[in-house]
This record gives sequence, structure tokens and C-alpha cells, in this order.
Amino acid sequence: MFEAQEKQGPRSPIFWKILVVSVFLFVGLVVLLVFTLEPGAKNKVELTGVLRGGDPDYQWYGKYVKLKNPQIKMTRNFAGNRMVIFSGIIENNGEKTLDAVEVELNFFNYDQLVLKTTRTPIRPGPGTYTPPIEPLEQRGFTLYMENFPEDWLASRAEMAIHGFRFLSQPSAQPQ
Repeated sequence: MFEAQEKQGPRSPIFWKILVVSVFLFVGLVVLLVFTLEPGAKNKVELTGVLRGGDPDYQWYGKYVKLKNPQIKMTRNFAGNRMVIFSGIIENNGEKTLDAVEVELNFFNYDQLVLKTTRTPIRPGPGTYTPPIEPLEQRGFTLYMENFPEDWLASRAEMAIHGFRFLSQPSAQPQ
């Protein structure tokens, strides 16, 4: 009824060669995926043709681009580090399509400016593409910021429209 099974001998040399080759292939594939899918590996292309304060076209069209419902929240990420979340709605009440919008973020300790930085929540390009904002349209955005000065006391932060670019410009086409 019960039969004793024979104990198998050592594995053949071909088995060990195949095992070693498959381990190397697996490790190589994992390394390749890590380097190609890493989010920081992509170089962000510098935007050209962005209109900013002091430009006559910015002064003319700036009154049609509004930042609605700005919200700034302090929170912690999963690692327990401080993080600031900026969100809002960019409203285009003008007649031109906007494909890039820059937002200026300011961090204050009471009345003293600690950090000023510019981010682009609406931008064309591979990997970060957001659709352009058509005339009389609006688009929501959210920005996360984890790297800010340690001496910032989280007393005040502000955001405002810093610049924008019209879609009709020759340099405005996504790369």
C-alpha cells in the first residue's frame, strides 16, 4: 500500500547552469525597470515663451487668469516628514488658450520671507502633460512640497499666478 520513494540524487549540472543564468536575467530585468521607470530620471524641459510680470502681454492678459479657491494644508507623509499641499483652480476668462501656467509659492515666518519658489502645475510634455486650459474654462491642480527650509515655522504660506503661456506660440507645442 505505501511504497518507499527513492531518494533522488544530486541535480544535474545543466540544472545549475540554467538556474544561474535565469537569476542573472531576472536581476538584470529588475535593474532595467528601476532605471527606466524612476520618476526623477526624466529631465524636465525648461519652458520657453512664458509671460511673466513686466511683460506687456502679461499685464494685458493677466487680469483674465485667476486663481480660485486656493487652499494650503500642512500634513505629514507616510514617512512622518512634514509636507505642504497647495491646491486651487486656475480660471481662464480670456480668449486665448493657455498650455502652461506657473504658480509662485511663498513661505513666511510672520512677515519674513523664508522661501520663494515657482512650480508649473499646468504644463505640456511627456510624463507631465496636462490638457491646455481653453478660453472660459478652468482646471484644478494640486502641488505637493516636501523640501522646504527646516527653520520655516509653518506660520504662513501664500500662492499666486506667476506666469503663463499661450498655446498659439510656436514653442508651445508638446515635445
